[in-house]
Amino acid sequence: MDRTHHMSHGGDLQPEFLDDEHPRAMGDFEAAQGARNLGFRNRRLKLAAIGGLIMATGLVVHFLTEGIVGDFVGDALYAVLVYLVVSIVAVRRPSRQVAIVAILICVAVELLQLTGVPSSLAELFAPMRYLLGTTFNSLDLVAYVIGVLAATAVSTWRKPD
Repeated sequence: MDRTHHMSHGGDLQPEFLDDEHPRAMGDFEAAQGARNLGFRNRRLKLAAIGGLIMATGLVVHFLTEGIVGDFVGDALYAVLVYLVVSIVAVRRPSRQVAIVAILICVAVELLQLTGVPSSLAELFAPMRYLLGTTFNSLDLVAYVIGVLAATAVSTWRKPD
């Protein structure tokens, strides 16, 4: 079937096979769109489950390790979690765009620590220290980039983006 574009009655561009003269094509399009949305829903559920595992792993690393290695791994896992959250919200975006947004969020959170706001919030509500941290450390920025790059590599490993 020819899928050329033409001007519809409303003045917008749409594929020719979607006009009113082809109701079967419109039904096929709606069915394909429904299947696509279901695929996005399933992807979001998988990403949320993986996020739960990453969060649990991050807490284990935080409570069972000490020193710079534990901090670095914990920060990298934090960045992976941010990547997953951005992936859930922007499920239709390519991995490289998700990675850029995730890195920007991580950097913004780290720079926010320079203001003292996160440590004040952690005094009011202790779990905020896990979300926003409390003190700036430039090595955390390196861990964030490595974590996001690792998440991007895994997410694009089996499928081109």
